[in-house]
Amino acid sequence: YAEFLRAHLPSSCNVFYGGFLFNLAGNESKQIDLIISSDSCPQFKFNNKDGSGKSFACTEGSVACASLKSNLDSKELENALENIASIPLMEPLGQGALPSPIIKLAFYDEWPFKIIYSPKGISLETLLSSINKYYMENPSIPMVRRPNLIHVAGKYSVVRIYGDGATTGDGTPIHKDSFFGQEDSSDVFALAYAIEEIQRISVQMPHILFDYKKIRLNMF
Repeated sequence: YAEFLRAHLPSSCNVFYGGFLFNLAGNESKQIDLIISSDSCPQFKFNNKDGSGKSFACTEGSVACASLKSNLDSKELENALENIASIPLMEPLGQGALPSPIIKLAFYDEWPFKIIYSPKGISLETLLSSINKYYMENPSIPMVRRPNLIHVAGKYSVVRIYGDGATTGDGTPIHKDSFFGQEDSSDVFALAYAIEEIQRISVQMPHILFDYKKIRLNMF
């Protein structure tokens, strides 16, 4: 999955195996398997110089991340949801994140784009039931720290709707903040959607001036 992203994302995106994400306030996430950062964000790869080991990155500057599972059963799904929920929120625009006045940023609070990927897993029906059960039991997890895309290769994809006006192919409305799943043995939609959304964020991110000096100040 990492090699697919490296082969298709813009050169402004750095794709590397992760460890955790942290924000400018110093809060850290749980295990994050794959991180995609902007080329303007500082990198922290002291123990990952050849790209084969684990690293970590600042949330303010990370365009996407992924939780990778060898088999997405209900237990591994819950683990992935917990890890994504732990990603610290970015600083609000205007507070250490100064946006350019010439561009309108879309869905800033949703960044980074959050993916769960597995080559095999439970049925679509079971997955949707497990997701709904998990968030009913954990309602305090904000929408912006729930996955944007879940992809089980050769079987299906699930997208969390975070914009208004979404519809199915036949025009049926899809409720905002709901998880919409569809069977897809070709994987075309899920892979194309991931590239599309990550590219969209990567274009917008350079128009924000993040105050990375806070990383240094938090060391003392």
